[in-house]
Amino acid sequence: MKNIKLSVWALLSSFFILSTTSCEPNDEPDPDGGEEGWSGYVVGLRATEGDVSADYIVSVDDLMSGVITSEGQGIEQSGWSYYTAVGDNYLSIGYTLNECIGYKVDAGELYLNSKFVFERIDCVGPLEGDSFLAIGAPWGGGSYDCQLQVVDAGDVAITKTVKHPIYESYFYVDSLDEEVRLNAWPTSTHLAGDKLYVSFYPLHGTSWETPLVDKAYVTVYSYPGLEYIKTFEDDRTSPIGYYGGQPSLVTTESGDIYTISSSSYFAGFTHVSQPSGVLRIKAGATEFDQDYFFNVEEDYGYKIQNAVYAGGGKAVARISDPESDTGREVQWAGFGNFDVMEVAVIDLEARTLTRVSEIPVHAGQYQTPYLVEDGKVYMSIRQNETGKAYVYRIDPETATAERGAEIDGIELQGIFKHN
Repeated sequence: MKNIKLSVWALLSSFFILSTTSCEPNDEPDPDGGEEGWSGYVVGLRATEGDVSADYIVSVDDLMSGVITSEGQGIEQSGWSYYTAVGDNYLSIGYTLNECIGYKVDAGELYLNSKFVFERIDCVGPLEGDSFLAIGAPWGGGSYDCQLQVVDAGDVAITKTVKHPIYESYFYVDSLDEEVRLNAWPTSTHLAGDKLYVSFYPLHGTSWETPLVDKAYVTVYSYPGLEYIKTFEDDRTSPIGYYGGQPSLVTTESGDIYTISSSSYFAGFTHVSQPSGVLRIKAGATEFDQDYFFNVEEDYGYKIQNAVYAGGGKAVARISDPESDTGREVQWAGFGNFDVMEVAVIDLEARTLTRVSEIPVHAGQYQTPYLVEDGKVYMSIRQNETGKAYVYRIDPETATAERGAEIDGIELQGIFKHN
Protein backbone atom coordinates (compact mmCIF):
# COMPACT_ATOMS: atom_id res chain seq x y z
CA MET A 1 0.00 0.00 0.00
CA LYS A 2 2.85 2.38 0.71
CA ASN A 3 3.75 2.46 -2.97
CA ILE A 4 0.34 3.76 -4.00
CA LYS A 5 0.66 7.28 -5.37
CA LEU A 6 -2.69 8.59 -6.50
CA SER A 7 -4.32 11.92 -7.11
CA VAL A 8 -8.07 12.30 -7.46
CA TRP A 9 -7.64 13.11 -11.14
CA ALA A 10 -5.44 10.10 -11.85
CA LEU A 11 -7.82 7.72 -10.14
CA LEU A 12 -11.01 9.16 -11.58
CA SER A 13 -9.55 9.27 -15.06
CA SER A 14 -8.99 5.52 -14.83
CA PHE A 15 -12.75 5.17 -14.28
CA PHE A 16 -13.63 7.28 -17.28
CA ILE A 17 -11.90 5.25 -20.02
CA LEU A 18 -15.09 4.11 -21.62
CA SER A 19 -17.02 3.60 -24.80
CA THR A 20 -18.53 6.69 -26.41
CA THR A 21 -21.22 4.82 -28.33
CA SER A 22 -24.70 4.09 -27.06
CA CYS A 23 -27.48 1.80 -28.13
CA GLU A 24 -31.16 2.50 -27.74
CA PRO A 25 -33.59 -0.42 -27.45
CA ASN A 26 -35.07 -1.37 -30.81
CA ASP A 27 -38.32 -2.84 -29.62
CA GLU A 28 -41.25 -0.90 -28.27
CA PRO A 29 -42.94 -2.40 -25.19
CA ASP A 30 -45.77 -4.80 -25.86
CA PRO A 31 -48.90 -3.08 -24.51
CA ASP A 32 -50.51 -6.48 -24.02
CA GLY A 33 -47.48 -8.10 -22.44
CA GLY A 34 -47.57 -6.17 -19.19
CA GLU A 35 -45.31 -6.86 -16.25
CA GLU A 36 -47.38 -9.67 -14.82
CA GLY A 37 -45.51 -12.87 -14.13
CA TRP A 38 -41.97 -11.44 -14.05
CA SER A 39 -40.28 -10.72 -10.75
CA GLY A 40 -36.57 -10.21 -11.19
CA TYR A 41 -33.84 -7.64 -10.83
CA VAL A 42 -32.49 -4.64 -12.68
CA VAL A 43 -28.75 -4.00 -12.46
CA GLY A 44 -26.28 -1.45 -13.70
CA LEU A 45 -23.39 -3.50 -15.10
CA ARG A 46 -19.94 -2.08 -15.71
CA ALA A 47 -18.64 -4.44 -18.38
CA THR A 48 -15.33 -4.55 -20.23
CA GLU A 49 -14.44 -4.72 -23.90
CA GLY A 50 -10.70 -5.08 -24.21
CA ASP A 51 -9.14 -2.06 -22.51
CA VAL A 52 -12.39 -0.10 -22.64
CA SER A 53 -15.23 -0.21 -20.11
CA ALA A 54 -18.88 0.17 -21.04
CA ASP A 55 -21.93 0.54 -18.83
CA TYR A 56 -25.17 -1.36 -19.40
CA ILE A 57 -28.53 -1.53 -17.69
CA VAL A 58 -29.69 -5.15 -17.66
CA SER A 59 -32.68 -7.13 -16.36
CA VAL A 60 -31.87 -10.50 -14.78
CA ASP A 61 -33.98 -13.27 -13.28
CA ASP A 62 -31.64 -14.31 -10.47
CA LEU A 63 -28.74 -12.84 -8.50
CA MET A 64 -27.53 -16.08 -6.93
CA SER A 65 -26.77 -18.35 -9.88
CA GLY A 66 -25.31 -18.27 -13.36
CA VAL A 67 -23.56 -15.29 -14.93
CA ILE A 68 -24.77 -11.69 -15.09
CA THR A 69 -23.71 -10.45 -18.51
CA SER A 70 -24.52 -7.83 -21.11
CA GLU A 71 -23.87 -10.25 -23.95
CA GLY A 72 -26.92 -10.27 -26.18
CA GLN A 73 -29.00 -8.24 -23.74
CA GLY A 74 -29.24 -4.98 -21.86
CA ILE A 75 -29.01 -1.39 -23.04
CA GLU A 76 -25.60 0.23 -23.36
CA GLN A 77 -25.20 3.64 -21.76
CA SER A 78 -23.49 6.54 -23.48
CA GLY A 79 -20.74 6.84 -20.89
CA TRP A 80 -19.86 6.06 -17.31
CA SER A 81 -23.07 6.10 -15.22
CA TYR A 82 -24.53 5.49 -11.80
CA TYR A 83 -28.07 4.46 -10.94
CA THR A 84 -31.11 5.00 -8.73
CA ALA A 85 -34.62 3.57 -8.69
CA VAL A 86 -38.02 4.77 -7.49
CA GLY A 87 -40.79 2.18 -7.61
CA ASP A 88 -40.69 0.58 -11.05
CA ASN A 89 -38.66 3.44 -12.53
CA TYR A 90 -34.95 2.81 -13.09
CA LEU A 91 -32.71 5.77 -13.79
CA SER A 92 -29.24 5.94 -15.26
CA ILE A 93 -27.44 9.16 -14.34
CA GLY A 94 -24.56 10.00 -16.62
CA TYR A 95 -21.23 11.11 -15.22
CA THR A 96 -19.49 11.98 -18.48
CA LEU A 97 -22.68 12.92 -20.36
CA ASN A 98 -25.15 14.98 -18.32
CA GLU A 99 -28.26 12.96 -19.12
CA CYS A 100 -30.64 11.24 -16.74
CA ILE A 101 -32.34 8.38 -18.59
CA GLY A 102 -35.41 6.64 -17.22
CA TYR A 103 -36.26 3.00 -17.99
CA LYS A 104 -39.18 0.72 -17.25
CA VAL A 105 -39.62 -3.04 -17.53
CA ASP A 106 -42.19 -4.88 -19.66
CA ALA A 107 -42.36 -8.68 -19.30
CA GLY A 108 -38.76 -8.73 -18.14
CA GLU A 109 -37.48 -6.46 -20.92
CA LEU A 110 -36.15 -2.96 -20.28
CA TYR A 111 -37.35 -0.10 -22.45
CA LEU A 112 -36.66 3.62 -22.61
CA ASN A 113 -39.21 5.80 -20.82
CA SER A 114 -37.79 9.33 -21.16
CA LYS A 115 -34.75 11.43 -20.30
CA PHE A 116 -33.60 14.93 -19.45
CA VAL A 117 -30.38 16.93 -19.48
CA PHE A 118 -29.05 18.32 -16.21
CA GLU A 119 -26.31 20.72 -15.18
CA ARG A 120 -25.02 18.73 -12.18
CA ILE A 121 -26.11 15.72 -10.14
CA ASP A 122 -23.66 14.55 -7.49
CA CYS A 123 -25.82 13.06 -4.73
CA VAL A 124 -29.29 11.47 -4.85
CA GLY A 125 -31.79 10.37 -2.24
CA PRO A 126 -35.44 9.25 -2.04
CA LEU A 127 -38.26 11.66 -1.33
CA GLU A 128 -41.97 10.76 -1.27
CA GLY A 129 -44.08 9.16 -3.98
CA ASP A 130 -42.29 8.90 -7.32
CA SER A 131 -39.85 11.71 -6.55
CA PHE A 132 -36.20 11.74 -5.59
CA LEU A 133 -33.74 14.46 -4.65
CA ALA A 134 -30.78 15.16 -6.94
CA ILE A 135 -28.21 17.58 -5.51
CA GLY A 136 -25.80 19.29 -7.85
CA ALA A 137 -22.68 20.34 -5.95
CA PRO A 138 -20.48 23.32 -6.84
CA TRP A 139 -17.48 21.90 -8.68
CA GLY A 140 -14.21 23.78 -8.74
CA GLY A 141 -15.25 26.77 -6.65
CA GLY A 142 -16.72 29.94 -8.11
CA SER A 143 -20.33 29.40 -7.06
CA TYR A 144 -20.95 27.97 -3.61
CA ASP A 145 -24.63 27.28 -4.20
CA CYS A 146 -25.91 23.72 -4.43
CA GLN A 147 -28.79 22.86 -6.73
CA LEU A 148 -31.49 21.03 -4.75
CA GLN A 149 -33.50 19.40 -7.55
CA VAL A 150 -36.71 17.43 -7.12
CA VAL A 151 -37.03 14.84 -9.90
CA ASP A 152 -40.23 13.03 -10.86
CA ALA A 153 -38.97 9.53 -11.67
CA GLY A 154 -42.08 8.53 -13.60
CA ASP A 155 -42.07 11.59 -15.82
CA VAL A 156 -38.23 11.68 -15.82
CA ALA A 157 -38.20 15.44 -15.31
CA ILE A 158 -36.96 18.02 -12.81
CA THR A 159 -40.03 19.56 -11.19
CA LYS A 160 -38.38 21.95 -8.74
CA THR A 161 -34.94 23.53 -8.25
CA VAL A 162 -33.73 25.57 -5.29
CA LYS A 163 -30.23 27.03 -5.22
CA HIS A 164 -28.66 27.53 -1.81
CA PRO A 165 -25.37 26.76 -0.09
CA ILE A 166 -25.57 23.66 2.10
CA TYR A 167 -23.78 25.86 4.61
CA GLU A 168 -23.15 29.57 4.28
CA SER A 169 -19.36 29.30 4.24
CA TYR A 170 -16.28 27.56 5.55
CA PHE A 171 -12.86 29.17 5.59
CA TYR A 172 -9.36 28.08 6.50
CA VAL A 173 -5.94 29.70 6.41
CA ASP A 174 -3.58 27.92 4.04
CA SER A 175 0.21 27.55 4.12
CA LEU A 176 0.58 30.96 2.47
CA ASP A 177 -1.44 32.57 5.27
CA GLU A 178 -4.24 33.27 2.84
CA GLU A 179 -7.89 32.81 3.76
CA VAL A 180 -9.49 30.20 1.51
CA ARG A 181 -13.22 29.56 1.13
CA LEU A 182 -14.41 25.96 0.94
CA ASN A 183 -17.36 24.28 -0.72
CA ALA A 184 -19.76 22.16 1.31
CA TRP A 185 -19.98 18.87 -0.62
CA PRO A 186 -23.18 16.77 -0.18
CA THR A 187 -22.72 13.10 0.69
CA SER A 188 -26.12 11.62 1.62
CA THR A 189 -29.76 12.62 2.25
CA HIS A 190 -32.74 11.48 4.29
CA LEU A 191 -36.32 12.74 4.32
CA ALA A 192 -38.20 12.49 7.62
CA GLY A 193 -41.63 14.09 7.50
CA ASP A 194 -41.20 17.80 6.92
CA LYS A 195 -37.43 17.72 7.45
CA LEU A 196 -34.75 16.93 4.86
CA TYR A 197 -31.33 15.97 6.28
CA VAL A 198 -28.21 16.43 4.13
CA SER A 199 -24.77 15.34 5.32
CA PHE A 200 -21.70 17.03 3.81
CA TYR A 201 -18.03 17.82 4.21
CA PRO A 202 -15.95 20.98 3.63
CA LEU A 203 -13.94 20.67 0.40
CA HIS A 204 -11.70 23.00 -1.58
CA GLY A 205 -13.31 22.71 -4.98
CA THR A 206 -10.21 23.18 -7.14
CA SER A 207 -7.45 21.38 -5.21
CA TRP A 208 -9.69 18.74 -3.57
CA GLU A 209 -8.02 19.49 -0.25
CA THR A 210 -10.07 18.67 2.86
CA PRO A 211 -8.43 20.77 5.58
CA LEU A 212 -11.41 20.72 7.98
CA VAL A 213 -12.04 17.11 9.04
CA ASP A 214 -12.48 17.39 12.80
CA LYS A 215 -16.31 17.46 12.89
CA ALA A 216 -19.39 15.73 11.52
CA TYR A 217 -21.87 18.06 9.77
CA VAL A 218 -25.57 17.84 8.86
CA THR A 219 -27.79 20.54 7.37
CA VAL A 220 -31.59 20.45 7.72
CA TYR A 221 -34.01 21.87 5.15
CA SER A 222 -37.78 22.14 5.26
CA TYR A 223 -39.77 19.86 2.98
CA PRO A 224 -41.35 20.37 0.52
CA GLY A 225 -40.23 24.02 0.59
CA LEU A 226 -36.49 23.19 0.65
CA GLU A 227 -35.80 26.21 2.84
CA TYR A 228 -32.62 26.22 4.92
CA ILE A 229 -33.33 25.63 8.63
CA LYS A 230 -30.00 25.00 10.37
CA THR A 231 -26.65 23.20 10.37
CA PHE A 232 -25.47 21.17 13.35
CA GLU A 233 -22.13 19.49 14.06
CA ASP A 234 -20.25 17.16 16.40
CA ASP A 235 -16.52 16.95 17.14
CA ARG A 236 -16.38 13.31 18.30
CA THR A 237 -15.72 12.03 14.77
CA SER A 238 -15.07 13.22 11.21
CA PRO A 239 -17.36 14.37 8.34
CA ILE A 240 -20.18 12.03 7.38
CA GLY A 241 -19.90 10.18 4.08
CA TYR A 242 -17.55 11.05 1.25
CA TYR A 243 -17.34 11.78 -2.45
CA GLY A 244 -19.61 9.79 -4.75
CA GLY A 245 -22.80 9.73 -2.70
CA GLN A 246 -21.73 6.74 -0.62
CA PRO A 247 -24.58 5.56 1.65
CA SER A 248 -23.83 7.15 5.01
CA LEU A 249 -27.18 7.94 6.69
CA VAL A 250 -28.77 4.80 8.15
CA THR A 251 -32.37 5.06 9.39
CA THR A 252 -34.03 2.51 11.69
CA GLU A 253 -37.68 1.55 12.12
CA SER A 254 -37.98 4.06 14.98
CA GLY A 255 -36.88 6.92 12.74
CA ASP A 256 -33.51 7.35 14.42
CA ILE A 257 -30.70 8.27 12.00
CA TYR A 258 -27.22 6.78 12.40
CA THR A 259 -24.40 8.55 10.58
CA ILE A 260 -21.27 6.96 9.12
CA SER A 261 -17.91 8.79 9.34
CA SER A 262 -14.97 7.10 7.61
CA SER A 263 -12.12 9.43 8.65
CA SER A 264 -10.21 7.77 5.84
CA TYR A 265 -7.60 8.61 3.23
CA PHE A 266 -9.07 5.70 1.25
CA ALA A 267 -12.26 7.78 0.97
CA GLY A 268 -10.42 10.74 -0.58
CA PHE A 269 -9.73 12.88 2.47
CA THR A 270 -6.39 14.69 2.53
CA HIS A 271 -6.26 14.92 6.33
CA VAL A 272 -7.43 12.63 9.13
CA SER A 273 -7.72 13.77 12.75
CA GLN A 274 -10.67 11.96 14.36
CA PRO A 275 -11.61 8.28 14.81
CA SER A 276 -14.00 6.61 12.39
CA GLY A 277 -17.38 6.04 13.99
CA VAL A 278 -21.16 6.26 14.17
CA LEU A 279 -23.27 9.08 15.66
CA ARG A 280 -27.03 9.14 16.22
CA ILE A 281 -29.76 11.70 15.52
CA LYS A 282 -32.94 10.78 17.37
CA ALA A 283 -36.16 10.76 15.37
CA GLY A 284 -37.26 14.31 14.59
CA ALA A 285 -34.24 15.91 16.29
CA THR A 286 -31.97 18.52 14.76
CA GLU A 287 -28.97 17.80 16.98
CA PHE A 288 -26.69 14.81 17.51
CA ASP A 289 -27.49 12.56 20.46
CA GLN A 290 -24.78 13.32 23.02
CA ASP A 291 -25.44 10.00 24.81
CA TYR A 292 -24.50 7.92 21.77
CA PHE A 293 -21.19 7.39 19.97
CA PHE A 294 -19.93 4.13 18.51
CA ASN A 295 -16.17 4.56 18.17
CA VAL A 296 -15.68 1.80 15.61
CA GLU A 297 -11.98 2.48 15.11
CA GLU A 298 -11.07 2.45 18.79
CA ASP A 299 -13.37 -0.38 19.83
CA TYR A 300 -12.84 -2.78 16.91
CA GLY A 301 -9.78 -1.61 14.99
CA TYR A 302 -11.60 -0.82 11.74
CA LYS A 303 -12.71 2.22 9.80
CA ILE A 304 -16.35 2.08 8.69
CA GLN A 305 -16.66 3.38 5.12
CA ASN A 306 -20.38 3.16 4.28
CA ALA A 307 -23.41 1.10 5.29
CA VAL A 308 -27.01 0.13 4.61
CA TYR A 309 -29.73 -0.63 7.15
CA ALA A 310 -30.86 -4.26 7.02
CA GLY A 311 -33.53 -4.21 9.75
CA GLY A 312 -33.69 -5.31 13.38
CA GLY A 313 -31.13 -2.75 14.49
CA LYS A 314 -28.41 -4.13 12.22
CA ALA A 315 -26.52 -2.58 9.30
CA VAL A 316 -24.22 -4.14 6.73
CA ALA A 317 -21.10 -2.08 6.17
CA ARG A 318 -17.93 -1.87 4.16
CA ILE A 319 -14.96 -1.52 6.51
CA SER A 320 -11.19 -1.17 6.11
CA ASP A 321 -7.98 -1.65 8.08
CA PRO A 322 -6.54 1.58 9.57
CA GLU A 323 -3.02 0.11 9.48
CA SER A 324 -3.06 0.44 5.68
CA ASP A 325 -4.94 3.75 5.68
CA THR A 326 -1.82 5.71 6.54
CA GLY A 327 -1.67 8.92 4.50
CA ARG A 328 -2.04 10.72 1.23
CA GLU A 329 -0.05 8.06 -0.60
CA VAL A 330 -3.17 5.88 -0.37
CA GLN A 331 -5.72 8.63 -1.02
CA TRP A 332 -8.73 7.39 -3.07
CA ALA A 333 -7.62 3.76 -2.74
CA GLY A 334 -11.16 2.83 -1.71
CA PHE A 335 -12.63 3.66 -5.11
CA GLY A 336 -11.77 0.46 -6.91
CA ASN A 337 -8.11 0.26 -7.87
CA PHE A 338 -6.96 -1.66 -4.79
CA ASP A 339 -8.27 -4.47 -2.60
CA VAL A 340 -8.74 -2.66 0.70
CA MET A 341 -12.38 -3.31 1.70
CA GLU A 342 -14.02 -5.90 3.94
CA VAL A 343 -17.66 -6.42 5.00
CA ALA A 344 -19.10 -6.45 8.52
CA VAL A 345 -22.44 -6.49 10.32
CA ILE A 346 -22.94 -3.60 12.75
CA ASP A 347 -25.38 -3.86 15.65
CA LEU A 348 -26.21 -0.18 16.03
CA GLU A 349 -27.83 -0.34 19.48
CA ALA A 350 -25.36 -2.80 21.03
CA ARG A 351 -22.43 -1.06 19.30
CA THR A 352 -20.80 -4.24 18.09
CA LEU A 353 -19.06 -5.21 14.84
CA THR A 354 -18.83 -8.72 13.37
CA ARG A 355 -16.72 -9.26 10.27
CA VAL A 356 -18.27 -11.40 7.51
CA SER A 357 -15.45 -13.87 6.94
CA GLU A 358 -16.88 -15.45 3.77
CA ILE A 359 -16.32 -12.21 1.82
CA PRO A 360 -12.66 -11.66 0.84
CA VAL A 361 -10.78 -8.39 0.99
CA HIS A 362 -11.90 -6.61 -2.17
CA ALA A 363 -12.13 -3.35 -4.11
CA GLY A 364 -14.41 -0.47 -3.16
CA GLN A 365 -16.79 1.33 -5.51
CA TYR A 366 -18.14 4.70 -6.48
CA GLN A 367 -21.60 5.10 -4.88
CA THR A 368 -21.57 1.64 -3.28
CA PRO A 369 -24.80 -0.19 -4.25
CA TYR A 370 -26.63 -2.35 -1.72
CA LEU A 371 -29.92 -4.22 -2.17
CA VAL A 372 -31.95 -5.21 0.90
CA GLU A 373 -34.49 -7.96 0.22
CA ASP A 374 -36.29 -10.18 2.76
CA GLY A 375 -33.81 -9.25 5.48
CA LYS A 376 -30.76 -10.15 3.37
CA VAL A 377 -28.29 -7.75 1.76
CA TYR A 378 -26.87 -8.19 -1.74
CA MET A 379 -23.53 -6.65 -2.73
CA SER A 380 -21.21 -6.59 -5.74
CA ILE A 381 -17.76 -7.85 -4.71
CA ARG A 382 -14.71 -7.67 -6.98
CA GLN A 383 -11.11 -8.62 -6.29
CA ASN A 384 -8.37 -6.95 -8.27
CA GLU A 385 -6.08 -9.80 -7.25
CA THR A 386 -8.16 -12.41 -9.08
CA GLY A 387 -9.93 -10.18 -11.60
CA LYS A 388 -13.21 -11.88 -10.63
CA ALA A 389 -16.47 -10.31 -9.47
CA TYR A 390 -19.50 -11.95 -7.85
CA VAL A 391 -22.75 -11.11 -6.12
CA TYR A 392 -22.72 -11.95 -2.41
CA ARG A 393 -25.81 -12.34 -0.21
CA ILE A 394 -25.25 -11.42 3.45
CA ASP A 395 -27.37 -12.62 6.37
CA PRO A 396 -27.16 -9.90 9.05
CA GLU A 397 -28.53 -12.21 11.76
CA THR A 398 -25.65 -14.68 11.44
CA ALA A 399 -23.02 -12.35 9.91
CA THR A 400 -22.44 -14.90 7.16
CA ALA A 401 -22.47 -14.64 3.38
CA GLU A 402 -23.11 -16.84 0.35
CA ARG A 403 -21.51 -16.30 -3.04
CA GLY A 404 -23.97 -15.99 -5.91
CA ALA A 405 -23.86 -15.15 -9.59
CA GLU A 406 -20.62 -14.35 -11.36
CA ILE A 407 -20.43 -10.83 -12.81
CA ASP A 408 -19.19 -10.74 -16.38
CA GLY A 409 -17.42 -7.40 -16.07
CA ILE A 410 -16.00 -5.13 -13.42
CA GLU A 411 -18.90 -4.69 -11.00
CA LEU A 412 -22.59 -3.96 -10.54
CA GLN A 413 -23.03 -0.22 -10.14
CA GLY A 414 -26.72 -0.57 -9.26
CA ILE A 415 -28.83 -3.47 -7.87
CA PHE A 416 -32.63 -3.19 -7.71
CA LYS A 417 -35.53 -5.57 -7.11
CA HIS A 418 -38.43 -5.49 -9.57
CA ASN A 419 -41.75 -6.92 -8.39
